[in-house]
Amino acid sequence: MGILIKVSTLFTVITAILAGYAKHKMPTEVWNVHVQMVQDSITMPFKNGFSFLGGPLNPKPSYVVKTEQTKGVYDLCVNELKEYGGVNFPEKPILLSVGGKVFDVSEGSKFYGHGQPYNLFAGKACTRALSIGSLDPKDLNDDIEGVDSKAVEGQVKFYTEKYKLVGQLKTKEECE
Repeated sequence: MGILIKVSTLFTVITAILAGYAKHKMPTEVWNVHVQMVQDSITMPFKNGFSFLGGPLNPKPSYVVKTEQTKGVYDLCVNELKEYGGVNFPEKPILLSVGGKVFDVSEGSKFYGHGQPYNLFAGKACTRALSIGSLDPKDLNDDIEGVDSKAVEGQVKFYTEKYKLVGQLKTKEECE
């Protein structure tokens, strides 16, 4: 326990020294993101489940800069959802829909961002593809006919637990 306090104190001193040097050279918001990244990297867990600073096991990175747009509710038509794919409008959050629910997956931009392996799901209603484990573009839709309902429920549960629910997909009738 004593070593944890010493490491924590040392980290605080180093941060204070760096703050005096670097903070005046960059905007406060950017500086705060850098500090949070350093703190998150130090609090990564060891095999016993504790971190240097006593933080939780596998903490979620909190250094993702949220935009004003992620604070509201997104009730979108399928064609509107395309704007949130992380490609043509990089200033917008990365959204996808599973089970008619719209999730902000911006925190997972290393997976869903432009050029990343799961970017094909970004900006799309992809319940079918995720539920059957398909990367085929023809499965990027919410047609769940013939799909195991437990698989659909599992995907909705996964995204609900991992990402922020920010809205819902509008029905075809609402979009006409």
